[in-house]
Amino acid sequence: MNKLITINGTGLTVKEYHGQRVVTLREVDAVHQRPDGTARRTFNANKGHFIDGTDFHKISADEFRTQFQPD
Repeated sequence: MNKLITINGTGLTVKEYHGQRVVTLREVDAVHQRPDGTARRTFNANKGHFIDGTDFHKISADEFRTQFQPD
């Protein structure tokens, strides 16, 4: 069964990756009621300030589907 949480009035399914809760950039847009792609664009503009594996995790679409497939 999927656990749900509500942030800023937006329901999200809890996702964990390597024992840490994570959110997608699409979910960030939804929670902040921003147009699709806003978080991705801002992330890409500032990516040089982040550490892969610490501040973010980049995974393939296949890994995402297998890791976070709905129950």
